[in-house]
Amino acid sequence: MASTILESEFYGDGWSTAEMRAIFDDRRRYQRWLDIEAALARVQGDLGVIPREAAQEISRKARLENIDLDRLKTELRQTQHSLVPLLRGLQRACAGSLGEYVHYGPTTQDIEDTGAVLELRDALGIILRDLRAVEAVLLLLSVRHRETVMCGRTHGQQALPITLGLKFAVWASEVRRHIERLKEMKPRLFVGMLHGGAGTMAGLGPKALETIAGLMQELDLGVPDVGWGSARDNLAEYVTHVAMAAGSVGKMVNEIFELGRTEIGEFAEALPAGYVGSSTMPHKRNPEICEQVVMLSRVTRSHALVALEAIQAANERDSRSWRTDWWSLPECSMMFGAMLAMTTKLLTTMEIREDRIAANLDLLRGLLLSEGLMFQLGEKIGKQTAHHVVGKVCLEAHQTGRPLRDVLRASEEVAKHLTTEQIDELLDYRKHIGCARELVDQVCRTSAAARKTDAALLRYCNQPVESEA
Repeated sequence: MASTILESEFYGDGWSTAEMRAIFDDRRRYQRWLDIEAALARVQGDLGVIPREAAQEISRKARLENIDLDRLKTELRQTQHSLVPLLRGLQRACAGSLGEYVHYGPTTQDIEDTGAVLELRDALGIILRDLRAVEAVLLLLSVRHRETVMCGRTHGQQALPITLGLKFAVWASEVRRHIERLKEMKPRLFVGMLHGGAGTMAGLGPKALETIAGLMQELDLGVPDVGWGSARDNLAEYVTHVAMAAGSVGKMVNEIFELGRTEIGEFAEALPAGYVGSSTMPHKRNPEICEQVVMLSRVTRSHALVALEAIQAANERDSRSWRTDWWSLPECSMMFGAMLAMTTKLLTTMEIREDRIAANLDLLRGLLLSEGLMFQLGEKIGKQTAHHVVGKVCLEAHQTGRPLRDVLRASEEVAKHLTTEQIDELLDYRKHIGCARELVDQVCRTSAAARKTDAALLRYCNQPVESEA
């Protein structure tokens, strides 16, 4: 029975994905902890820390199907301990007294934190894969709309001509920066822990350093220079980087939402078969995907505060800090996974209405071209004087509702320096997009080169790697 929205049988797919939920599934988590215990036993058996026979038996029996889960639940309530009931179940599953060597030396947090890092490795693989998918669509759109002139807006007002391709290129560049940040976390995030109750490794005996090296080699994790039981900056880095990326994706989708408003109408979500926009207003075409992604962005970003609070841990161990990770790590990963899946769908299916883009571009009847006119006129009379002259002309166009072209032609001050033909030539929006085309090309080159460097981490995070075209 599901009691949270992420696990809801009916609404869960709007908040997470089945693929992400599977990573943080209870049973998969328990099996991951058992895998760590089995790997530890094998390493200790090879080092002579525990009998090899015990290591082999623990490794064989460390399967969740060998654990009495009903008894485990009962013992969880009795012991109030997150790991001991599982360890007892593994011990009971082992033959004779061989189970006495289960969990030989580590502390609970060693197993659970190392397990969390393994979970994040799988989660990051999905995030990287899907961020790259969003990036790929944005790059494609930036090239496709390299020449599509549209209205650029600042402070909520029409400002200057840009290209739609440039807008998409800005977003693609932002996504790439997030990918690079996530890649840079690898040596800090993907390290395990095996440092015992207070971080000295005393319980692991004289071969403690060899034990942690062997275990991390088995798990394909790095060996930290010291335990991080009360140092949660590595996990906070993951959550805050995910929150930042969620912020950027939410911003992009919110822009699509805003430009899809009825009065603007430059974008529209594709309608699935059987779509219903409102229970009372049959005409409604609500941007459901946009709204869901923006909402998830807000909630995902909220996890950053929890992760940052967890850094303030007391002494050598503090579950007041540590256990917040059980909430922030899975939820931010699952919600961001849903965001990326929905955003990719949105970008690949949305309608781009070039007729509305063109109509909105000319909504001010030429006033978007004031900057270019000012500089052109400034070559003859000086920039500051030209600013004054063009400002007067624009004000008159505003007040009278006449097209800028007509006001310019009627202006004696302008007529002294620009012919009618020059005015007509200057009022071509395509001549006022600066280096927009070149900037699109530059982003595409930079991203293409960077995408070739993603393969190593994708493989490490258990994701297949496709060759870049």
